[in-house]
Amino acid sequence: MKITCHKVMSIRIRMLLFVCFIGMLFVFSNVYSIYHGARCETQFDRVLTNYYTINRFLTVFSDSPLFFEAYMGDKTEQNWLRFTENEAKVESALSQMIQEADDMSMESFMLIQSIKNTYANYHDIAWTAVPSDHEIRRIISVKQSAAQILSYTNELLQESLTFGTDIHSDIQQEMRLEHRISLALMLLAAAVSFIFTIYMKRQVLDPVAALSAAVNEIGQEHFDTEDLPSERNDEIGNLNRTVNRMKRTMKQIIGELKEKQILSQKIHGQEIALEKAKFSLLQSQINPHFLFNTLNVISGAAVKEQASTTCELIRSLSNLFRYTLENKNETVSLSKELNVLRSFIYIQKKRFGSRLDYKLKAGVEVERYFIPPFTLQPLIENSIKHGVLVKEQGGMVGVCIMEHEEHLIIRILDNGVGMSKDMVEKLKAGTAISKTGTGIGVKNVFERLALIYPDCVIKVFSKEQMGTCIEIRLPLEDCIHG
Repeated sequence: MKITCHKVMSIRIRMLLFVCFIGMLFVFSNVYSIYHGARCETQFDRVLTNYYTINRFLTVFSDSPLFFEAYMGDKTEQNWLRFTENEAKVESALSQMIQEADDMSMESFMLIQSIKNTYANYHDIAWTAVPSDHEIRRIISVKQSAAQILSYTNELLQESLTFGTDIHSDIQQEMRLEHRISLALMLLAAAVSFIFTIYMKRQVLDPVAALSAAVNEIGQEHFDTEDLPSERNDEIGNLNRTVNRMKRTMKQIIGELKEKQILSQKIHGQEIALEKAKFSLLQSQINPHFLFNTLNVISGAAVKEQASTTCELIRSLSNLFRYTLENKNETVSLSKELNVLRSFIYIQKKRFGSRLDYKLKAGVEVERYFIPPFTLQPLIENSIKHGVLVKEQGGMVGVCIMEHEEHLIIRILDNGVGMSKDMVEKLKAGTAISKTGTGIGVKNVFERLALIYPDCVIKVFSKEQMGTCIEIRLPLEDCIHG
């Protein structure tokens, strides 16, 4: 079980390793760029801050000797406040410059110390009281100290620019190095991606394409194709082995299904032959009650009437016998079926006289269509026996034939006693039982129609004391040729 898990995970692990490697390159490149950018920014900020601090000290200190000289010329409180306020700014700028001395070069650090010491001397001279006859010497000393401080400050400013230029040069070299490193990382990532792409094409995409083609061949029932490579110990190999097994299994199953289909067709052919044999047997049987009654009618007619009626009865009976014995085909023309039905009705009308009426309405070319023999006669006989003649006054039976859309519609109607819903279901099932017989003949007609025309539709409509209608719908294209 562990070996199978390792096989299934192998390609996934390779993908994860590749993604992790590319991710690490990306992270390293970005972290390096961010770090170098922050470092350069810090260095530039330090240079600019130092330059700004020195320049600020130079600006505010330049006004100091001027304010002092103005005060010495006119010793007013306003001039003194201007001088002291400016001195406060100078001391603040000097303090800031001293704090930043650690980030400067050694020359800058020494200059700041010189400025600090000189300013201390300058401050002592400016703030120490002297006799009035020494004030000119005091002003000269202040100016000399101020000039020295300005000189040191200008040198410091120049040194700061030089130091900043050196730092800028170093940053440029580091940026060029960073560019080379970034380019190397990009080339490395591109090379790894290209190699991995070729690897994935050969190890994954090509095998998947071959697998897809094999599945397509199997879907078209081409089972004789070569087996897929199965020596790989990963997902592709597992899939290939599964598809190979599936191909062999499907080949075996479809072969068995085809054999069963051939056997089923043979069995179905034998069943059809058996049904035809049963139908031929039914055709060869003649109802003895019907023959006995017919012969009685013929005998009575011979006594009461002249020979013409007797001859017609005998001719009608002969037509029935001939139709029964001669028609061994599966279907006959609709015109033949109506002719034999006409002979049957003639005999029945002679038996029951005015109690039986018959109507035919054919809205089609009866020679064009074919139906199984003895389709209409058993249904008409059933209508006469169990529908019309049950009523004392008798009634009417009829046949209506028409075309509707893609169907040939045949209706057998009567205005007899009708049936209940339960009797209709029994009639369709062939289990209806009456005092004079059963509905087996009707059931046989229905079964033969269903056997010959699988798409036929048979409906029975009936209402008690109103009558019955049996509707048969046959596909036109199945009825055109016999």
